[in-house]
Amino acid sequence: MTLAEPTRSCATELVCRDCGRRLPLLDTTFKCLGCGQGLDIDYDYELARARLGELPTAERPLNIWRFEELLPIVDARAKARVGMNSGRTPLIHADRLGAELGLPKLYLKDDSTARPSLSYKDRVVSMAIARLLELGKGEIGCVSTGNVGTAVASLASKAGVTAYVFYPSNLERGKARACRALGAAVIQLDGNYDEANRACRELALVSGMQFANITLRPFYAEGAKTVAYEVVEQLGWRSPDHFVIPAAGGTLSSRVHKGLAELEKVGLAETAETKISVAQPEGCGPIAGAILDGSGEIEPQAPHTAAHSLAIGAPGDGALVVDAVMLRGGSAATASDGEIFEAIDLLGATEGLLTEPAGGTTIAATMKLAAEGKLDPDDTVVAVISGNGYKTLDEHPDKPWPEMVTCEVESMGEMLAHFREHGVGAALT
Repeated sequence: MTLAEPTRSCATELVCRDCGRRLPLLDTTFKCLGCGQGLDIDYDYELARARLGELPTAERPLNIWRFEELLPIVDARAKARVGMNSGRTPLIHADRLGAELGLPKLYLKDDSTARPSLSYKDRVVSMAIARLLELGKGEIGCVSTGNVGTAVASLASKAGVTAYVFYPSNLERGKARACRALGAAVIQLDGNYDEANRACRELALVSGMQFANITLRPFYAEGAKTVAYEVVEQLGWRSPDHFVIPAAGGTLSSRVHKGLAELEKVGLAETAETKISVAQPEGCGPIAGAILDGSGEIEPQAPHTAAHSLAIGAPGDGALVVDAVMLRGGSAATASDGEIFEAIDLLGATEGLLTEPAGGTTIAATMKLAAEGKLDPDDTVVAVISGNGYKTLDEHPDKPWPEMVTCEVESMGEMLAHFREHGVGAALT
Protein backbone atom coordinates (compact mmCIF):
# COMPACT_ATOMS: atom_id res chain seq x y z
CA MET A 1 0.00 0.00 0.00
CA THR A 2 1.33 3.44 -0.96
CA LEU A 3 0.19 6.24 1.33
CA ALA A 4 -0.48 9.83 0.35
CA GLU A 5 0.34 12.65 2.72
CA PRO A 6 -0.19 11.14 6.18
CA THR A 7 -2.80 12.28 8.65
CA ARG A 8 -2.04 13.25 12.24
CA SER A 9 -2.95 9.72 13.39
CA CYS A 10 -0.68 8.28 16.08
CA ALA A 11 -1.73 4.68 15.47
CA THR A 12 1.25 2.34 15.55
CA GLU A 13 0.35 -1.36 15.47
CA LEU A 14 -2.29 -4.03 15.59
CA VAL A 15 -2.15 -5.90 18.88
CA CYS A 16 -3.86 -9.09 20.04
CA ARG A 17 -6.17 -8.43 22.98
CA ASP A 18 -5.36 -11.87 24.43
CA CYS A 19 -1.73 -12.85 23.89
CA GLY A 20 -0.31 -9.41 23.08
CA ARG A 21 1.16 -10.40 19.72
CA ARG A 22 1.83 -7.36 17.52
CA LEU A 23 1.42 -6.87 13.79
CA PRO A 24 2.17 -3.95 11.46
CA LEU A 25 -0.69 -1.47 11.14
CA LEU A 26 -0.88 -2.07 7.39
CA ASP A 27 -1.36 -5.83 7.83
CA THR A 28 -4.75 -7.00 6.56
CA THR A 29 -5.20 -9.67 9.26
CA PHE A 30 -8.23 -9.24 11.50
CA LYS A 31 -7.56 -12.12 13.90
CA CYS A 32 -4.38 -12.91 15.82
CA LEU A 33 -2.15 -15.27 13.82
CA GLY A 34 -1.07 -16.93 17.05
CA CYS A 35 -4.14 -17.49 19.23
CA GLY A 36 -6.95 -16.53 16.87
CA GLN A 37 -8.39 -13.83 19.14
CA GLY A 38 -9.49 -10.34 18.12
CA LEU A 39 -7.10 -7.51 17.36
CA ASP A 40 -7.04 -4.01 18.77
CA ILE A 41 -5.13 -0.92 17.64
CA ASP A 42 -2.36 0.65 19.69
CA TYR A 43 -1.17 4.26 19.62
CA ASP A 44 1.85 6.31 20.58
CA TYR A 45 0.09 8.20 23.36
CA GLU A 46 3.01 10.52 24.12
CA LEU A 47 3.06 11.60 20.49
CA ALA A 48 -0.72 11.97 20.56
CA ARG A 49 -0.47 14.19 23.64
CA ALA A 50 2.03 16.44 21.83
CA ARG A 51 0.05 16.59 18.59
CA LEU A 52 -3.23 17.29 20.38
CA GLY A 53 -1.52 20.28 21.96
CA GLU A 54 -0.30 21.60 18.62
CA LEU A 55 -3.68 22.17 17.02
CA PRO A 56 -6.28 24.12 19.06
CA THR A 57 -9.76 22.65 19.24
CA ALA A 58 -11.14 25.78 17.56
CA GLU A 59 -9.23 24.81 14.42
CA ARG A 60 -10.36 21.20 14.42
CA PRO A 61 -13.22 19.90 12.22
CA LEU A 62 -16.64 19.35 13.74
CA ASN A 63 -16.86 15.75 12.59
CA ILE A 64 -15.58 12.28 13.39
CA TRP A 65 -11.99 13.29 12.54
CA ARG A 66 -11.85 15.97 15.26
CA PHE A 67 -9.42 13.84 17.30
CA GLU A 68 -7.70 12.05 14.42
CA GLU A 69 -4.57 11.53 16.53
CA LEU A 70 -6.49 8.79 18.37
CA LEU A 71 -8.05 7.24 15.26
CA PRO A 72 -6.42 4.57 13.09
CA ILE A 73 -6.56 6.01 9.55
CA VAL A 74 -3.09 7.08 8.40
CA ASP A 75 -3.81 7.91 4.74
CA ALA A 76 -5.17 11.42 4.18
CA ARG A 77 -6.80 10.44 0.88
CA ALA A 78 -8.96 7.85 2.61
CA LYS A 79 -9.99 10.22 5.39
CA ALA A 80 -11.00 12.89 2.90
CA ARG A 81 -13.55 10.60 1.20
CA VAL A 82 -15.61 9.43 4.16
CA GLY A 83 -16.97 10.65 7.48
CA MET A 84 -16.56 14.37 6.86
CA ASN A 85 -20.21 14.91 7.88
CA SER A 86 -20.36 12.22 10.57
CA GLY A 87 -20.05 12.59 14.33
CA ARG A 88 -20.43 15.66 16.55
CA THR A 89 -24.03 14.87 17.50
CA PRO A 90 -25.87 16.89 20.18
CA LEU A 91 -25.58 16.34 23.92
CA ILE A 92 -28.99 17.33 25.26
CA HIS A 93 -29.82 18.18 28.86
CA ALA A 94 -32.96 16.06 29.34
CA ASP A 95 -34.45 18.14 32.11
CA ARG A 96 -38.07 17.00 31.67
CA LEU A 97 -37.22 13.31 31.36
CA GLY A 98 -34.73 13.69 34.20
CA ALA A 99 -37.47 15.10 36.43
CA GLU A 100 -39.56 11.98 35.73
CA LEU A 101 -36.64 9.71 36.62
CA GLY A 102 -35.24 11.66 39.58
CA LEU A 103 -32.06 12.48 37.64
CA PRO A 104 -31.79 16.27 37.31
CA LYS A 105 -28.41 16.00 35.55
CA LEU A 106 -29.51 13.53 32.88
CA TYR A 107 -28.12 14.08 29.39
CA LEU A 108 -28.84 12.35 26.09
CA LYS A 109 -26.07 11.75 23.56
CA ASP A 110 -28.37 11.96 20.57
CA ASP A 111 -26.95 9.81 17.79
CA SER A 112 -30.47 9.54 16.37
CA THR A 113 -29.42 12.70 14.48
CA ALA A 114 -26.15 11.18 13.22
CA ARG A 115 -25.26 11.75 9.59
CA PRO A 116 -25.82 10.42 7.07
CA SER A 117 -27.92 7.44 8.23
CA LEU A 118 -29.33 8.50 11.63
CA SER A 119 -27.53 6.08 13.94
CA TYR A 120 -24.28 5.72 15.85
CA LYS A 121 -23.18 3.20 13.20
CA ASP A 122 -22.12 6.10 10.99
CA ARG A 123 -19.11 6.45 13.31
CA VAL A 124 -17.86 2.88 13.05
CA VAL A 125 -18.68 2.43 9.38
CA SER A 126 -16.78 5.64 8.55
CA MET A 127 -13.65 4.00 9.99
CA ALA A 128 -14.28 0.74 8.13
CA ILE A 129 -14.75 2.40 4.75
CA ALA A 130 -11.76 4.68 5.29
CA ARG A 131 -9.68 1.57 5.98
CA LEU A 132 -11.14 -0.07 2.87
CA LEU A 133 -9.99 2.93 0.83
CA GLU A 134 -6.52 2.68 2.40
CA LEU A 135 -6.41 -0.88 1.12
CA GLY A 136 -7.40 0.26 -2.38
CA LYS A 137 -10.58 -1.85 -2.44
CA GLY A 138 -13.85 -0.95 -4.16
CA GLU A 139 -16.36 -3.36 -2.59
CA ILE A 140 -17.60 -3.70 0.97
CA GLY A 141 -20.00 -6.08 2.65
CA CYS A 142 -21.66 -6.15 6.04
CA VAL A 143 -23.91 -8.37 8.09
CA SER A 144 -26.52 -6.27 9.81
CA THR A 145 -29.56 -6.29 12.05
CA GLY A 146 -30.46 -2.87 10.63
CA ASN A 147 -28.37 0.22 11.23
CA VAL A 148 -25.00 -1.08 10.06
CA GLY A 149 -26.62 -1.78 6.70
CA THR A 150 -27.98 1.71 6.19
CA ALA A 151 -24.69 3.26 7.31
CA VAL A 152 -22.68 1.06 4.93
CA ALA A 153 -25.06 1.75 2.04
CA SER A 154 -25.01 5.51 2.58
CA LEU A 155 -21.31 6.02 3.29
CA ALA A 156 -20.21 3.59 0.58
CA SER A 157 -22.30 5.44 -1.98
CA LYS A 158 -20.65 8.76 -1.13
CA ALA A 159 -17.19 7.15 -1.24
CA GLY A 160 -17.81 5.51 -4.60
CA VAL A 161 -17.72 1.98 -3.17
CA THR A 162 -20.09 -0.89 -4.05
CA ALA A 163 -21.98 -2.15 -0.99
CA TYR A 164 -23.51 -5.57 -0.22
CA VAL A 165 -25.78 -5.79 2.82
CA PHE A 166 -26.60 -9.21 4.31
CA TYR A 167 -29.63 -9.18 6.62
CA PRO A 168 -30.89 -12.00 8.87
CA SER A 169 -34.41 -13.30 8.44
CA ASN A 170 -35.99 -10.84 10.91
CA LEU A 171 -34.79 -7.77 8.99
CA GLU A 172 -36.46 -4.43 9.55
CA ARG A 173 -37.98 -3.87 6.13
CA GLY A 174 -37.78 -0.09 6.26
CA LYS A 175 -34.03 -0.26 6.71
CA ALA A 176 -33.66 -2.84 3.95
CA ARG A 177 -35.65 -0.62 1.57
CA ALA A 178 -33.42 2.30 2.53
CA CYS A 179 -30.31 0.30 1.67
CA ARG A 180 -31.66 -0.45 -1.79
CA ALA A 181 -32.59 3.18 -2.34
CA LEU A 182 -29.02 4.12 -1.40
CA GLY A 183 -27.63 1.84 -4.10
CA ALA A 184 -26.64 -1.24 -2.11
CA ALA A 185 -27.35 -4.85 -3.00
CA VAL A 186 -29.51 -6.39 -0.25
CA ILE A 187 -29.38 -10.12 0.46
CA GLN A 188 -31.76 -11.60 3.03
CA LEU A 189 -30.49 -14.75 4.75
CA ASP A 190 -32.56 -17.55 6.23
CA GLY A 191 -31.19 -17.43 9.74
CA ASN A 192 -30.73 -15.20 12.79
CA TYR A 193 -27.90 -12.68 13.14
CA ASP A 194 -25.40 -15.09 14.64
CA GLU A 195 -26.01 -17.63 11.86
CA ALA A 196 -25.73 -14.89 9.24
CA ASN A 197 -22.51 -13.62 10.81
CA ARG A 198 -20.89 -17.05 10.65
CA ALA A 199 -21.89 -17.44 7.01
CA CYS A 200 -20.53 -14.01 6.12
CA ARG A 201 -17.19 -14.86 7.75
CA GLU A 202 -16.93 -17.88 5.47
CA LEU A 203 -17.97 -15.81 2.45
CA ALA A 204 -15.30 -13.21 3.24
CA LEU A 205 -12.63 -15.92 3.18
CA VAL A 206 -13.70 -17.47 -0.13
CA SER A 207 -14.66 -14.27 -1.98
CA GLY A 208 -11.94 -11.93 -0.79
CA MET A 209 -14.55 -9.26 -0.01
CA GLN A 210 -13.87 -6.98 2.94
CA PHE A 211 -16.71 -6.87 5.49
CA ALA A 212 -17.14 -3.72 7.58
CA ASN A 213 -17.90 -5.49 10.85
CA ILE A 214 -15.86 -8.67 10.27
CA THR A 215 -12.58 -8.35 8.35
CA LEU A 216 -12.33 -4.60 9.00
CA ARG A 217 -13.47 -4.90 12.61
CA PRO A 218 -10.29 -3.65 14.36
CA PHE A 219 -10.71 -0.35 12.49
CA TYR A 220 -14.52 -0.31 12.51
CA ALA A 221 -14.59 -0.56 16.32
CA GLU A 222 -12.33 2.46 16.80
CA GLY A 223 -15.02 4.78 15.46
CA ALA A 224 -17.13 4.12 18.57
CA LYS A 225 -14.55 5.84 20.78
CA THR A 226 -15.60 9.19 19.35
CA VAL A 227 -18.76 9.08 21.49
CA ALA A 228 -16.56 9.32 24.60
CA TYR A 229 -14.40 12.10 23.14
CA GLU A 230 -17.41 14.20 22.17
CA VAL A 231 -19.32 13.80 25.42
CA VAL A 232 -16.37 14.77 27.59
CA GLU A 233 -15.63 17.83 25.45
CA GLN A 234 -19.32 18.82 25.38
CA LEU A 235 -19.37 18.70 29.19
CA GLY A 236 -16.50 21.16 29.32
CA TRP A 237 -13.77 18.49 29.55
CA ARG A 238 -15.49 16.86 32.54
CA SER A 239 -16.22 13.17 32.31
CA PRO A 240 -19.75 12.19 33.38
CA ASP A 241 -20.35 10.12 36.48
CA HIS A 242 -22.20 7.47 34.50
CA PHE A 243 -22.83 6.31 30.93
CA VAL A 244 -25.83 4.11 30.09
CA ILE A 245 -25.24 2.45 26.72
CA PRO A 246 -27.28 -0.04 24.67
CA ALA A 247 -25.41 -3.25 23.88
CA ALA A 248 -25.71 -5.63 20.93
CA GLY A 249 -22.30 -6.93 19.88
CA GLY A 250 -20.70 -4.74 22.54
CA THR A 251 -18.59 -2.46 20.35
CA LEU A 252 -20.01 0.83 21.59
CA SER A 253 -19.75 0.30 25.35
CA SER A 254 -16.33 -1.39 25.19
CA ARG A 255 -14.87 1.38 23.02
CA VAL A 256 -16.38 4.18 25.10
CA HIS A 257 -14.38 2.59 27.92
CA LYS A 258 -11.24 2.67 25.77
CA GLY A 259 -11.91 6.24 24.66
CA LEU A 260 -12.29 7.44 28.24
CA ALA A 261 -9.01 5.78 29.20
CA GLU A 262 -7.27 7.42 26.23
CA LEU A 263 -8.49 10.89 27.20
CA GLU A 264 -6.79 10.41 30.56
CA LYS A 265 -3.60 9.09 28.94
CA VAL A 266 -3.22 12.18 26.77
CA GLY A 267 -4.09 14.56 29.60
CA LEU A 268 -7.39 15.92 28.32
CA ALA A 269 -9.65 14.80 31.19
CA GLU A 270 -9.84 12.75 34.36
CA THR A 271 -12.05 9.81 33.51
CA ALA A 272 -11.16 6.97 35.89
CA GLU A 273 -14.26 7.47 38.08
CA THR A 274 -16.76 7.29 35.21
CA LYS A 275 -19.01 4.23 35.38
CA ILE A 276 -20.50 2.40 32.42
CA SER A 277 -23.76 0.44 32.60
CA VAL A 278 -25.29 -1.46 29.71
CA ALA A 279 -28.87 -1.78 28.53
CA GLN A 280 -30.24 -4.86 26.79
CA PRO A 281 -33.68 -6.28 25.97
CA GLU A 282 -34.92 -9.18 28.09
CA GLY A 283 -35.29 -11.19 24.90
CA CYS A 284 -31.58 -10.92 24.13
CA GLY A 285 -29.46 -9.96 27.13
CA PRO A 286 -26.36 -12.18 27.31
CA ILE A 287 -24.05 -9.34 28.35
CA ALA A 288 -26.43 -8.00 30.99
CA GLY A 289 -26.92 -11.52 32.31
CA ALA A 290 -23.19 -12.07 32.72
CA ILE A 291 -22.90 -8.81 34.67
CA LEU A 292 -25.99 -9.21 36.84
CA ASP A 293 -25.31 -12.79 37.88
CA GLY A 294 -21.73 -11.89 38.78
CA SER A 295 -20.23 -14.72 36.73
CA GLY A 296 -18.82 -12.59 33.95
CA GLU A 297 -19.50 -15.52 31.61
CA ILE A 298 -21.39 -14.84 28.39
CA GLU A 299 -24.04 -17.47 27.70
CA PRO A 300 -25.25 -17.20 24.08
CA GLN A 301 -28.99 -16.71 23.66
CA ALA A 302 -31.50 -17.19 20.85
CA PRO A 303 -32.84 -13.65 20.30
CA HIS A 304 -36.55 -13.00 20.77
CA THR A 305 -37.15 -9.27 20.95
CA ALA A 306 -38.64 -6.39 19.01
CA ALA A 307 -35.37 -4.51 19.53
CA HIS A 308 -33.92 -6.06 16.38
CA SER A 309 -30.84 -3.85 16.29
CA LEU A 310 -29.80 -5.32 19.67
CA ALA A 311 -30.65 -8.93 18.76
CA ILE A 312 -27.18 -10.47 18.83
CA GLY A 313 -27.19 -13.60 20.96
CA ALA A 314 -23.44 -14.27 20.77
CA PRO A 315 -21.85 -10.80 21.12
CA GLY A 316 -18.35 -10.61 19.66
CA ASP A 317 -17.16 -8.02 22.15
CA GLY A 318 -19.24 -9.27 25.07
CA ALA A 319 -16.25 -10.20 27.22
CA LEU A 320 -14.73 -6.75 26.68
CA VAL A 321 -17.97 -5.13 27.85
CA VAL A 322 -18.17 -7.25 30.97
CA ASP A 323 -14.57 -6.36 31.84
CA ALA A 324 -15.18 -2.65 31.21
CA VAL A 325 -18.37 -2.52 33.28
CA MET A 326 -16.86 -4.42 36.21
CA LEU A 327 -13.63 -2.41 36.12
CA ARG A 328 -15.58 0.84 36.23
CA GLY A 329 -18.06 -0.29 38.88
CA GLY A 330 -21.08 -0.11 36.62
CA SER A 331 -24.02 -2.44 36.20
CA ALA A 332 -26.68 -3.55 33.70
CA ALA A 333 -30.42 -3.68 33.24
CA THR A 334 -32.80 -5.40 30.86
CA ALA A 335 -36.25 -4.38 29.67
CA SER A 336 -39.21 -6.23 28.22
CA ASP A 337 -40.51 -5.23 24.80
CA GLY A 338 -43.47 -3.57 26.49
CA GLU A 339 -41.17 -1.52 28.71
CA ILE A 340 -39.06 -0.58 25.71
CA PHE A 341 -42.00 0.85 23.78
CA GLU A 342 -43.32 2.63 26.87
CA ALA A 343 -39.88 4.22 27.25
CA ILE A 344 -39.92 5.30 23.59
CA ASP A 345 -43.21 7.07 24.23
CA LEU A 346 -41.93 8.65 27.46
CA LEU A 347 -38.86 10.01 25.71
CA GLY A 348 -41.01 11.43 22.95
CA ALA A 349 -43.51 12.99 25.34
CA THR A 350 -40.86 14.62 27.55
CA GLU A 351 -37.98 15.50 25.22
CA GLY A 352 -39.52 15.49 21.77
CA LEU A 353 -37.16 12.77 20.49
CA LEU A 354 -38.39 9.73 18.58
CA THR A 355 -36.01 6.83 19.02
CA GLU A 356 -35.96 3.24 17.81
CA PRO A 357 -36.23 0.24 20.18
CA ALA A 358 -32.49 0.35 20.95
CA GLY A 359 -32.89 3.87 22.33
CA GLY A 360 -36.04 2.79 24.14
CA THR A 361 -33.99 0.04 25.75
CA THR A 362 -31.49 2.63 26.97
CA ILE A 363 -34.22 4.78 28.53
CA ALA A 364 -36.02 1.79 30.10
CA ALA A 365 -32.73 0.58 31.58
CA THR A 366 -31.92 4.08 32.86
CA MET A 367 -35.29 4.13 34.63
CA LYS A 368 -34.55 0.77 36.29
CA LEU A 369 -31.00 1.69 37.28
CA ALA A 370 -32.29 4.90 38.87
CA ALA A 371 -35.08 3.05 40.72
CA GLU A 372 -32.53 0.51 42.02
CA GLY A 373 -30.27 3.27 43.35
CA LYS A 374 -27.49 2.46 40.88
CA LEU A 375 -27.73 5.98 39.51
CA ASP A 376 -27.45 8.66 42.16
CA PRO A 377 -29.68 11.76 41.89
CA ASP A 378 -26.53 13.90 42.01
CA ASP A 379 -24.86 11.98 39.18
CA THR A 380 -24.25 13.47 35.76
CA VAL A 381 -25.69 10.65 33.66
CA VAL A 382 -25.30 10.33 29.89
CA ALA A 383 -27.74 7.95 28.18
CA VAL A 384 -26.81 7.11 24.59
CA ILE A 385 -29.65 7.26 22.06
CA SER A 386 -28.14 5.21 19.27
CA GLY A 387 -30.76 5.32 16.49
CA ASN A 388 -33.71 7.18 15.04
CA GLY A 389 -37.32 6.11 15.52
CA TYR A 390 -38.46 7.32 12.12
CA LYS A 391 -36.61 4.31 10.66
CA THR A 392 -38.61 1.80 12.73
CA LEU A 393 -42.17 3.11 12.86
CA ASP A 394 -43.41 -0.20 11.42
CA GLU A 395 -42.02 -1.95 14.51
CA HIS A 396 -43.98 0.15 17.02
CA PRO A 397 -47.18 -1.45 18.39
CA ASP A 398 -50.26 -0.15 16.65
CA LYS A 399 -52.37 2.35 18.54
CA PRO A 400 -56.01 3.10 17.77
CA TRP A 401 -56.28 5.35 14.74
CA PRO A 402 -57.79 8.77 15.52
CA GLU A 403 -61.56 8.79 15.22
CA MET A 404 -62.89 11.01 12.46
CA VAL A 405 -65.13 13.84 13.60
CA THR A 406 -67.06 16.39 11.62
CA CYS A 407 -65.64 19.81 10.97
CA GLU A 408 -67.99 21.38 13.51
CA VAL A 409 -67.12 23.10 16.72
CA GLU A 410 -69.49 20.95 18.81
CA SER A 411 -67.99 17.56 17.82
CA MET A 412 -64.44 18.92 17.89
CA GLY A 413 -65.10 20.37 21.34
CA GLU A 414 -66.31 16.98 22.61
CA MET A 415 -63.10 15.36 21.41
CA LEU A 416 -61.02 18.10 23.00
CA ALA A 417 -62.86 17.67 26.30
CA HIS A 418 -62.20 13.92 26.23
CA PHE A 419 -58.45 14.39 25.86
CA ARG A 420 -58.35 17.16 28.47
CA GLU A 421 -60.05 14.87 30.97
CA HIS A 422 -58.24 11.61 30.21
CA GLY A 423 -54.92 12.75 28.75
CA VAL A 424 -53.72 13.11 25.17
CA GLY A 425 -52.66 9.46 24.99
CA ALA A 426 -56.07 8.15 26.09
CA ALA A 427 -57.93 5.79 23.76
CA LEU A 428 -61.48 6.61 22.81
CA THR A 429 -64.23 4.34 24.14
